[in-house]
Amino acid sequence: MIISASYKTDIPCFYGNWFMNRLKEGFCIIKDAFTRKAKRVSLKQEDVDGIFFWTKDLSNFIDKFKEIRNMGYNFIVHHTIIKYPKEIELMRVDLESCIENLKLISEEFGNRVPVWRYDPIVFSSITDYDYHLRNFEFLSKKLEGITDEVIISFMQLYKKTERNLNLSSKKYNF
Repeated sequence: MIISASYKTDIPCFYGNWFMNRLKEGFCIIKDAFTRKAKRVSLKQEDVDGIFFWTKDLSNFIDKFKEIRNMGYNFIVHHTIIKYPKEIELMRVDLESCIENLKLISEEFGNRVPVWRYDPIVFSSITDYDYHLRNFEFLSKKLEGITDEVIISFMQLYKKTERNLNLSSKKYNF
């Protein structure tokens, strides 16, 4: 079984201690995506083939990876690094600390463990095609040798996303 930790919630950034406690206890309780009922999921090392971490900020969790590996778990780290202007992304993480943390993961566990995510790509009046070309090239040079993989995707315009983007565009005039 592969554990996704977590596409919807940045567990390494916000819930790292909770996650480590769950690994030590050997289980967690989740809501089933379809039935919405509570479901117990084994986190015992012998039941887990790997852990798939999703994050924008490793700084609160960087010291936990050695412990996770020492517990016998395999893992990969998908780290979103895109460097949007504040008008698009208010809660930005310091770029240099993101790169440094990803480099630490790469040096300790190899460059196949960290995966760079350049997503979601948002086209706007301030993040047009040329912006993304320059930004991607800049980040590619910074991340060269740290990871051997990059994933890109374009923004999916869900109702909530569209509403929030419209509110931001009015507030910040883009």
